[in-house]
Amino acid sequence: MVLLLLVGVYLGAQWLEDSNAKPEPRGDYQLRYEDEQVTVNGVKYRQKKNLTTILFMGIDRENGDREAVGNIFGGQADFLRLVVIDPAEKTVSQLQIDRDTMTPITVLSVLGNRSGTRTLQLCLSHAYGDGKEQSCELTVQAVSNLLLNVPINQYFALNMDGISTLNDAVGGITVTLEDDFSHIDPAMTQGTTLTLVGDQAETYVRSRMSVGVGTNEARMLRQQQYVNQMTDVLHQKVLDSNEFVGELFDTVSPYLVTNCSRAQIINEAWASRNYERNPVYSLNGEHRIGQDGYMEFHVDEESLEQTVLNLFYQKM
Repeated sequence: MVLLLLVGVYLGAQWLEDSNAKPEPRGDYQLRYEDEQVTVNGVKYRQKKNLTTILFMGIDRENGDREAVGNIFGGQADFLRLVVIDPAEKTVSQLQIDRDTMTPITVLSVLGNRSGTRTLQLCLSHAYGDGKEQSCELTVQAVSNLLLNVPINQYFALNMDGISTLNDAVGGITVTLEDDFSHIDPAMTQGTTLTLVGDQAETYVRSRMSVGVGTNEARMLRQQQYVNQMTDVLHQKVLDSNEFVGELFDTVSPYLVTNCSRAQIINEAWASRNYERNPVYSLNGEHRIGQDGYMEFHVDEESLEQTVLNLFYQKM
C-alpha cells in the first residue's frame, strides 16, 4: 500500500509537470510576441528581427529577507536587467526590472517537479530551483512571460558574493553615497563620493534593512546607479582592449552561472562596442504591501505593453 501510494504521488507530480510546462499567460493584452505584426491603438507594428536578448541576474543565495519555505532554496534574484542588442539599428537597450514584480512563476513540488504556477514576486522564480541552471531557466521563463512571451536567448547570473571581485576587476566604481553605511564601513558616510573597493561594493549594492528607509525600492535605485556607472566603465574598457571581456569572464566565472560561452560573450561585446546605448527603460507600476506582509510591485499594463513595443517592435 505504501509503495502504491508513493507511485501515485510520483505519477501525480509527473502529470502536473507535464500540464504546467509554462506559466499561464499574463492578462488579456492586445499584444503577444507570437504575432509578427500587431496593431495597437491604431498603429501597426512589426517584430524586430535578429535581436540578442540577455538577462542579467544578481543572486542572493542567503534568500534575502525571506526565510526558506518549502522548496525555496535556490536564492532570490535580487537584481534583474534585460539587455536587448539590435544589430539592424545598431543599438543596445536595457530594461531594469523590479525584483518584487508580481507575475505568474513556475513552482516546484517537494519532488522537484513542476507543480503549477503561482503569482508571486519575480525574484522567487530563481528560488524555486537548484540555484544553478534550473533556477536561471525558471527566471528566464518568468521574465519572458511577464514581457508578453518575448524570447530571451541568454542569461548571466552572478552570485552577489562576486560583486566585489567584479568591482575590483574594473578598477572600482565611483559613487556618491546618498545613505549612511558607516555602521558597516566607517569610510562610507552619507554624502561622501568615493571609489568603492573590496567589500564596499557588496555593501553598497546588497545592504537594505539597516540602510536608509530600508526598502527594496531604495536599494534598487542604488543598484541602478551602480550598474549604470559599471556599464560606462565596461564600455570604455571594451573599446580600449579586445582582450578585456575574456579576462573579465575568467575572473568572475567562479561566481557565475550562464548558458553563454566565453567566445559568444566576447564576440557579442566586440560586435556591439560602437552601437548607440539607449537610456535604461523601467516599468511603471505601484508598490504596496501584500497580504503576507511582503512588498509587491504591480506593473501598469499600458506601460508594460508600450515597453515591449519599444524594445521588440518597430512601426510599419
